[in-house]
Amino acid sequence: MKINFETIIWFVFLLDAVANVVFSRSNKFNAWYKKNFPRVSCQFPLALGWSLLYLVMTIWIGVLIYRLQSN
Repeated sequence: MKINFETIIWFVFLLDAVANVVFSRSNKFNAWYKKNFPRVSCQFPLALGWSLLYLVMTIWIGVLIYRLQSN
């Protein structure tokens, strides 16, 4: 895989998706998030289902980038 601008952006999104899954699984972080950001937590709750969907879609985009570069 060549390292270019799209690949770097994809790695940033991959790290964000993995962190999102980890944080959504943590009860301690979820309580801290709701306590410190009550308005944001109402609009953007940390849900495991959406976090896993985000991770799967990010991995799928990575596979597409890899296939595009191999042609």
